[in-house]
Amino acid sequence: MLLLLYAARRTKGVLEVYLKVFLEVRSEREQRATMVAMAQALPEGGSVARFEEGQPAWLFHKHAEPGKRALAAREAV
Repeated sequence: MLLLLYAARRTKGVLEVYLKVFLEVRSEREQRATMVAMAQALPEGGSVARFEEGQPAWLFHKHAEPGKRALAAREAV
């Protein structure tokens, strides 16, 4: 019985960690998609930067030439 309780607690802990990571990844993916959409909406090309904790973290760039896709780079701007 004690072993069953221990296994249930460990399983719950693993599931909580998995859920937390899943939600963080999903949230970041949605934010990145929003920023790419913003960069694509720039009429004549340009760049959009996203800041995290006061520091530039993402750079999104759209070429002025039609047909090229917006680029995203996760590095200091």
